[in-house]
Amino acid sequence: MRFTLTQISKRRLPVTDGELEVEGLRGKSVEIIRDKWGIPHIFADHAYDLFFAQGFVQAQDRMWQMELNRRTANGTLSEIFGEIALETDRTARTFGFSRLGKIDWENTSEKVKECMQAYVDGVNAFLNHKKSKLPVEFTLLRYKPQMWTPEDCCSFTRVMLWQLSHAWYGELIRSKIIEEVGSDHAAELEVKYPATHPITLPNGIEFNVLSKDGILTGAKGPFLTRGQGSNTWVVSQERSASGHTYLCNDMHLSLMLPSIWYETHLVGGGFNVSGVSLSGVPLILVGHNQNIAWGSTLAFTDAEDLFIEKISEDNPNQYEVNGEFVEAEIIKEKIIIKGQAEPHIETVMITRHGPIISDVIEGTNVRVAIKSMALQPSQALEGYMSLNKASNWNEFVEAMKLIDATQLNMSYADVDNNIGYWVTGKVPVRSSNHKGDIPVPGWDNLYDWQGIVPFESMPHALNPKQGYIINCNHKIVPDDFPYFLGNMWMNGARAKRFEQYLSAKGGKLSVEDFKSLQMDFTCLPGQEFVNFLRKKDFKLSNDPKLLEAFNLLLSWNGVLSPDSIGGTIYEVLRYNLVRDILSVGLSEGLVLEIMGKGFNPVLYHANEFYGHDTYIILRLLKTPTSWWIKEAGGVENILNRNMKKSIDWLSQTYGKKPTEWQWGKLHKIHFPHAMGLRKPLDQVFNRGNIPIGGDTDTLCQTAIHADDPYDVNAWAPSHRQIIDLNDLSKSLMIFAPGQSGHLASPHYADLIPIWYKGEYHPMLWERDDIIASAEGRLFLKK
Repeated sequence: MRFTLTQISKRRLPVTDGELEVEGLRGKSVEIIRDKWGIPHIFADHAYDLFFAQGFVQAQDRMWQMELNRRTANGTLSEIFGEIALETDRTARTFGFSRLGKIDWENTSEKVKECMQAYVDGVNAFLNHKKSKLPVEFTLLRYKPQMWTPEDCCSFTRVMLWQLSHAWYGELIRSKIIEEVGSDHAAELEVKYPATHPITLPNGIEFNVLSKDGILTGAKGPFLTRGQGSNTWVVSQERSASGHTYLCNDMHLSLMLPSIWYETHLVGGGFNVSGVSLSGVPLILVGHNQNIAWGSTLAFTDAEDLFIEKISEDNPNQYEVNGEFVEAEIIKEKIIIKGQAEPHIETVMITRHGPIISDVIEGTNVRVAIKSMALQPSQALEGYMSLNKASNWNEFVEAMKLIDATQLNMSYADVDNNIGYWVTGKVPVRSSNHKGDIPVPGWDNLYDWQGIVPFESMPHALNPKQGYIINCNHKIVPDDFPYFLGNMWMNGARAKRFEQYLSAKGGKLSVEDFKSLQMDFTCLPGQEFVNFLRKKDFKLSNDPKLLEAFNLLLSWNGVLSPDSIGGTIYEVLRYNLVRDILSVGLSEGLVLEIMGKGFNPVLYHANEFYGHDTYIILRLLKTPTSWWIKEAGGVENILNRNMKKSIDWLSQTYGKKPTEWQWGKLHKIHFPHAMGLRKPLDQVFNRGNIPIGGDTDTLCQTAIHADDPYDVNAWAPSHRQIIDLNDLSKSLMIFAPGQSGHLASPHYADLIPIWYKGEYHPMLWERDDIIASAEGRLFLKK
């Protein structure tokens, strides 16, 4: 089957050389040079033609992925996949991504509308062109895509904004824990940021002007001229071995086929910008232009809350507000399901706080509405357009102000050797009655949001005196910061490893160091766990197999390389310890949620508790008087029981000899394709099954799902970039699996080996270099 479908796909590959006449261009032509990695460099005389061509090339390479993205956002997956996709469609319709997309399109500025319309016109020019052929996936499902609309772009943008927001699901998990074991025992499981781990801005907001002679002086901000004031790091000249300024970023998202990212270089109409975008959306989301570079990670600020609504017993369409029942907005969503004669009707109820979501999530017997900054009107696309053209810090800040969702750590560097950072996304100011930790009553104003944290007061820095800014989703500001921003940061182990590495290098880093850091498999929580075991005189079973494995664990150096055996024992033991200890008081489903499981595998596959279970269990093991430890039988019994369980499982699964227990045998990367959900199409479309190191606590983060260990099925570095601000032509990037979504394309999975080895391709910048590496040269003409 793979051979047959590949042959069909060969006949569907897009035209990438020569000339194509297309309708809709405003200038005479657009030049598209694809380099040897399949990446298009687009040259146009007009901005409209530039984005027209961006839509055209994305449709050429990723039309199937674009269709999936559009259907996910609009809640129409069931039309092509049947009932298996119904829960995802119900969720999308309830949260209202398509409704919000329409509002965003209506509210956006004329300049953004022209950009979006040009992109859409380019997509549709491909769909209408006589030489265009659709990918093989459309043949298998026997349908053709409809024409693209600007609202489709906005709706999919909405999905991404919401998926990258956090906080509401953690409230639900906390309330479940309290319900099952009570508030005292629940308090022992609360996430606490380790006191010895770094903070992104240890001095809070910090502003320093870099003078012509390189001296830092304090300044008022954020704009310098008015008023006051993922892994990514920016490194100043003083902190780099070469004396150059660098911006590095590796975004940790789900690995998939095609990649979530589509790399493009856009030149013309006032733009010269290179980086990655999303299939179905114009502009560049992360990358650099001729003046500045930027990267992003999730900020984990708390911009969402759950409100329990009181529904009238007499009228199910009314809910209580300050002692009176008022009408909710009721929307009937019709979902067409392939193979079924009648559509599913989803009744969506919207209160003053937002949509009632308890019908599409499990684990609550009350009516719960979500209030989220990511579900309110947004100017994010306006912000990214401004960012693409920004030429200095002030213009970068103006763009940040417009990116009102999602909550991101945005790193900054420029060709004048400034480095900076800003946290985007609006964060609510809550009342004194509301900590944002559990669902609260929605029927009076006591718990309502009181306002928004002022933009100028959001965490930011320019040229901090330490000479670098690092963020690995960890804690952003000290506890004395004047506004509450959240308390569910990632645990900071990756950031601590960065600072450890920086110190070992004498405080200066080279490009080779950046590469090593982005592939670093050192697991600090693993080292801490082993040190805990070494310091205690535990009475272990006399079973020689158990003792042998225990000694292998004690001798492990904390590096989770693919060939590590001690690392395997740590990972399996850690997983079993978490489940064993938490299970003494909690249901199995709730244990998995504390370990990070989300409520929907497509839209929300993980929650903000993810990555905290290791430190929670370490804290409990170090506290023998803990209720959880006593209920589980005491520390020694817990360790013996779970060591035996771990060793028995490894012996049965991978062989009796510990030399066969390499971490990479358990822990493999996969690049799944949507069509691969059904056998034997997985053998046709999927790629991967390659051993890799790391876990969720290593700088090279390779995360697992709690309900399906131990493969890399949650997320990993979906992209890496190293940008040299003093010589942009030396900038590097890599993503996997490849640029093309066509099964038969040489660029379907050609970047996997490069990505896997920790290597990169150059971000070709100068026209001569682009032409020298050209694989195809296509001219779109009127």
